[in-house]
Amino acid sequence: MAQARRGDDGRYHGDLPCVWCKALLDQKGRRRVRRYCGPWHRTKQYVSTVVAVVAGLF
Repeated sequence: MAQARRGDDGRYHGDLPCVWCKALLDQKGRRRVRRYCGPWHRTKQYVSTVVAVVAGLF
């Protein structure tokens, strides 16, 4: 299992899986965790959440 750790300087190091496709993403010392491969996977996640909420209303 991939895991990123937070260093003493507050930056993340290590790998975390993409929320959508599970590809490992190197955090490369980022201050905020990178959770998606690119903008398209983030958009698909948001749209699928909205569709699920709307479908749940009916």
